Amino acid sequence: MRTPNETVLKFYERIRSGTALEEATLFLTELVLAHQVVSAPKTPIFERSPLNYADHVREMMRQNGQFSVTIEEIISEGQKVFVRWRQDGHHCGSLFGEKPTGAPLVQRGSAVYRVEGEQIAEYWIQVDSAGIRAQIDGV
Repeated sequence: MRTPNETVLKFYERIRSGTALEEATLFLTELVLAHQVVSAPKTPIFERSPLNYADHVREMMRQNGQFSVTIEEIISEGQKVFVRWRQDGHHCGSLFGEKPTGAPLVQRGSAVYRVEGEQIAEYWIQVDSAGIRAQIDGV
C-alpha cells in the first residue's frame, strides 16, 4: 500500500505531468474538491472527477506545450501532503485572453493534497498568477 507521500509523488509523475492521463482514476477519488486559494474574500471550490482533471491537464498542455513539472519541496503529515512545484513550458495558448508568443514560461505554485487510502480526495492550490502575467507582458 502506498503512503500519502508516495501517492502524491506518483500522481505528479503520471498524471500532473500529462504522462499517463488514462491512469487518473488510480490517483483521484470519484469526486475531488479543488480549492483555488487566491487573495479574495472567498476561495473558489471546484468539483473535479478523474476525467475532468485529465482534461484540465490537457488544457495546460495546449497552453504550455509539452511542459515539465519539478517538485521543489514535499512535506507530509498524516493524510496531508504539501508540494511546492515549478512548471517549465512555453506560451503556446492564451492564458488571459492574450495572443500566444511561444516564449518560455515558468509557473510556480504549491498545493496541499488530502489523501484517502491511495487516492487524492481534496486539494488546496496556489499559483503565482502575477508572475505568469509579468512573463507574458515581458516585464
